[in-house]
Amino acid sequence: MKFFTDIQIGKSSEPIEHSEQILMLGSCFAENMEAKFANGGFRVCCNPFGTLYNPMSIAACLQSLLAGKHFSEEDLFFSGGLYHSMLHHGKFSSADAEDCLGMVNESIDKGRMALLEADRLILTWGTAWVYEMEGQIVGNCHKLPASCFLRRRLAIEEIIRTYSILFQHPLMRQKKVLITISPIRHIKDGLHENQLSKATLLLAAEQLVQQENWTYFPAYELMLDELRDYRFYAADMVHPSPVAIDYVWERFAQTQLSPNAQLAVKECEPYFLSLAHRPLHPDSAVYQQFIKQMQDRKQALSEKYPYLHFEDK
Repeated sequence: MKFFTDIQIGKSSEPIEHSEQILMLGSCFAENMEAKFANGGFRVCCNPFGTLYNPMSIAACLQSLLAGKHFSEEDLFFSGGLYHSMLHHGKFSSADAEDCLGMVNESIDKGRMALLEADRLILTWGTAWVYEMEGQIVGNCHKLPASCFLRRRLAIEEIIRTYSILFQHPLMRQKKVLITISPIRHIKDGLHENQLSKATLLLAAEQLVQQENWTYFPAYELMLDELRDYRFYAADMVHPSPVAIDYVWERFAQTQLSPNAQLAVKECEPYFLSLAHRPLHPDSAVYQQFIKQMQDRKQALSEKYPYLHFEDK
């Protein structure tokens, strides 16, 4: 007997290789996947504007990176003792305007370089509900009162039109694109409203996949059907548990990575996970021997898989 619905996922016709530079944009699920890519030895940059949930803010991030626009103090606002950018996550906020701008512009520079060098974009849309202030969709509300914003659900055609125009840019047309819908439920929007939101994203993604020749990966469907039990959710009953994230990554690797990349990931994941070890006695002979063993493993992996990425590890 079978107790869950299998999601049939075809193997990618353009599988991901370690020689590629990857830029990921989107929800916190994108950051979960970014950690898996990093532990698999890939060159990956994720969310230069911080976590973004709606397709329009993700598109605005890409437009800013294409333009190489630097922010000035006029692009910030002050609230709750901090300077913020409406297009950026709260991790860029600061009590000092220059400090905030420094973080924002440094990240833009790194993100622009990552976009210019990227072979592949991985976009993760989380919600079709957006908040507008003075006619502009914001990436983060920064705890401002709800009365400051107009809340609405994006139209399918609005999303398609924005991305169709964005990907007419010569640089963007060169990129391979994989899109996925985040399995994280936005229950603060309401359960019914969350379903309408996900349906909007799914329909827009489907048309763009066909129109732009993108790849779609069914992370949302895996969580909804194969992992529908609440034991696969974190304590908040909204986010996927570590086990669920591991499972989705496993299915992703099987279908979206090249056979050689899959082999490399299996061999190098233990190495990168071992690097997370924090010794109690870093000056001990035992730890020094561990460091030597790790250096030898890194050398062996580098020789076997020349494109593995070890920077900042």
